Amino acid sequence: MADNFLEKRYAEYEARRESLQRSHRLGKKHVSRLHRFSASIEGIDLPTEFTDPFNYTPHPLCLLATDEVMSYIDTHPEWHDELQLGKMFGVLVVKNVLGHIGFLAAFSGLLNKQNNLPYFVPAVYDMLSPNGHFKTEEREISLLNLRIEQLSTDGELSSLITSMKHERKQRSIALQTWLFEQFIIQNARGERKNLIEIFQEKEQHLPPGGAGECAAPKLLQYAFLNKLQPIAMAEFWWGNSPKNEERIHGHFYPACEQKCRPILNFMLNC
Repeated sequence: MADNFLEKRYAEYEARRESLQRSHRLGKKHVSRLHRFSASIEGIDLPTEFTDPFNYTPHPLCLLATDEVMSYIDTHPEWHDELQLGKMFGVLVVKNVLGHIGFLAAFSGLLNKQNNLPYFVPAVYDMLSPNGHFKTEEREISLLNLRIEQLSTDGELSSLITSMKHERKQRSIALQTWLFEQFIIQNARGERKNLIEIFQEKEQHLPPGGAGECAAPKLLQYAFLNKLQPIAMAEFWWGNSPKNEERIHGHFYPACEQKCRPILNFMLNC
């Protein structure tokens, strides 16, 4: 179904692609995180149930949304060197309270050293505020690292260095724990839990680093907080394949097991 749909719409997509890119080059920006489809979606049936993030075939609406996101990325050459290293993006087709269909877009982690860029949904929690607790404490730990390096050449200060290394470890653990507590995840029922609560309940261990920063949780969080009904979701890879696993540019992939399954199970009431 998806292949036939794309073949029928390919000429239409190519015709509007240059128009989309030209409008972005002229400085027209998306101020809303919720986007309308440029192409007609009349006659495309909605899915009967929401996507299983870990086992799915992209719905035709997700394919259209992905085309639009890729077109938008193409208008930002300043990102291309970074993106060639590889990054996961996601799209979420949604219905608003008026019954209108649109889509959201997200990227995993950071893009251009930022976690909140126009067009894409924001991070679940903004850890990059320069004067916030996370960045302030991160700077203090970095200074502690530098001090340890400076003192390490003096063998007579080994006990002091050991004490400072212990302090560094404890502060790093405390900061990571604090950060996980700031990621307050909302599910489809309006219930909220932080990452530590979710992982200890589902997995009986603390979250791995980077949990809550993938595209799928960002998309669902924004939808639930803004009264948007999720219809279908897909995640695709942009750029070269990473060293530790095979990824193909433009291909769709399931959500990651280690970081995302406990979060998405909670968000989708699985």
